[in-house]
Amino acid sequence: MSAALPADGRDVRAVLSALGRAEGVRGALLVAADGLVIAAALPEGIGVEALSALAATLGRELELRASLAGHGAFSLAYFEAEAGSLILGTTAIGFVIVLTEAGCDEAPLAEALHGAIDVIERAWGAPALA
Repeated sequence: MSAALPADGRDVRAVLSALGRAEGVRGALLVAADGLVIAAALPEGIGVEALSALAATLGRELELRASLAGHGAFSLAYFEAEAGSLILGTTAIGFVIVLTEAGCDEAPLAEALHGAIDVIERAWGAPALA
């Protein structure tokens, strides 16, 4: 990954921006389970609303399947197409989606996405005390 993740996961825009600067990444976003965009770091021309709806649908379906017998919880899900891949991970506040270029090395991106999820989980996984 080319940029370090911010230590404070409450600033999800900064976390997504750091993911978006990784080699082979076209952009990243955080979507609530209902499809509402929480934050996005995407280039012009990518349909944010359509992508967020797709990500929420895929994420909810994966979570539902995880509760079925013989299935486990998902960590990351990969969806590949000719133009690139969509990598989806789950957090306490929604789904993190990373769009990649075709042919990029997904192993370092998976590591970076796990790191981003951990940062977000630490910040948002438990209620903050006042």
